[in-house]
Amino acid sequence: MTKKSYSIEEVFTPSKPADIAFVERNEINKRIDRAIKTSGKQIIIYGYSGVGKTSLLFKKLKEFKINYIKTSCITGMTIQDIVVDAFNQLDIYYPNQKETAETNSVGGGIEASFWIMKANLKAETKDDVKFSQKRAVDLPITPQTLAKFIGSANLVWVIEDFHKIEESHKKHMAQIMKVFMDSSVEFPTLKIIALGAVNSAREVVQYDSEMKGRISELEVPLMSHDNLKRIIEIGEKYLNVEFSSNIINRIVTYSSGLPAVTHQLCLLLCELNSIAKTQSKVFKIQSDKFNEAMEEYLEENSDSFKAIFEQATKVSHTRKNENPIDLLGYIVTLGKDNFSIPDLKESIQKANINYKGTNLKKYIDEFTEPSRSEILRYNENHNTYYFSNPFIKAYIQCSLKIDHQRARQFKEDFKNVLKEELLLAQKIFLNDFGDFDFGDFEDF
Repeated sequence: MTKKSYSIEEVFTPSKPADIAFVERNEINKRIDRAIKTSGKQIIIYGYSGVGKTSLLFKKLKEFKINYIKTSCITGMTIQDIVVDAFNQLDIYYPNQKETAETNSVGGGIEASFWIMKANLKAETKDDVKFSQKRAVDLPITPQTLAKFIGSANLVWVIEDFHKIEESHKKHMAQIMKVFMDSSVEFPTLKIIALGAVNSAREVVQYDSEMKGRISELEVPLMSHDNLKRIIEIGEKYLNVEFSSNIINRIVTYSSGLPAVTHQLCLLLCELNSIAKTQSKVFKIQSDKFNEAMEEYLEENSDSFKAIFEQATKVSHTRKNENPIDLLGYIVTLGKDNFSIPDLKESIQKANINYKGTNLKKYIDEFTEPSRSEILRYNENHNTYYFSNPFIKAYIQCSLKIDHQRARQFKEDFKNVLKEELLLAQKIFLNDFGDFDFGDFEDF
């Protein structure tokens, strides 16, 4: 047991970067280390939502003692929005005018340069002359100027959710990365580190071919069962609690490779066992609380599941046989854990013999992107697709069947379908990670 006391929110952190219960991933760690140390190399870290990209990056920045400014993108953000956000964080001012005034010196001197970092600015009046400053963000801003300011401050610029930048502005983002790369001659530690979804790095190269080879594309993969178990083990150590092997195996399976889900389920189990902080003696987490934790997880995330489904099935232009909701219906009807494009095409042709499927792969690939909530994942080794997690798959299956008369029954149907999907997830997990003792694996 650790001597210091920790709260459960410090240990299990589903909604913020992991610190105490952070698990090292050696292969990706080496690549990030190399990219950070390489002068001029711009970095794009990508992977599925909840896979641990942010935790991994900020742990590294802390390890290397690198200071940064961070811009969090939201859907539809323009390049001007993120540049202005960076300038706001830098708090850059410039001398605007001087006025005659009689006040006392507060100390220090104003730097002679036209641009002044607020951090270095000291209020002063001297010889009855008062200086005033104006925010630099009010002036025209260029990528070159931004690179100079961030480089002078010995910072890196972290851009979260890079994929949410307005499509028409991504070309400009690629150009800014090139400017930062060129400016690294003067400022060796200067770089942009962008966090995004799958294909984020490809988009940058697509818009500026000169960046090929100058960007480090780092994919954060789904966590293995051993690493997910390690999160739980760290939590046990710091909170002085003990999860049964049955609970650990179920948490690992339901997490589907996403550490954020592991953190969430562990946090809920601690709360339901009235654990708020490190225990004075070992506390055994009760197995009978697991179903209650799952109930709570479903309740807490029901709105999220609904939003994911609505975004995934949003229609911009109606397509015969290929509207998102139609395609999901065909996928579910296949009844397969993994499916290929030929599998799906054959299924659709049974309903419509004239169906050609020319753009089918394009539309299915959309389901792996943030624009459609990443509800599918692509297995490059087998050239097949599968649902990102059993919770989403079960929700989609029920949503496709629901009608007004059965709306009240939806929750119960969802849970019943989820039982089946969790057992299937167990089998898929075994296929992915080999022999693994799931113990007495109960249905939810």
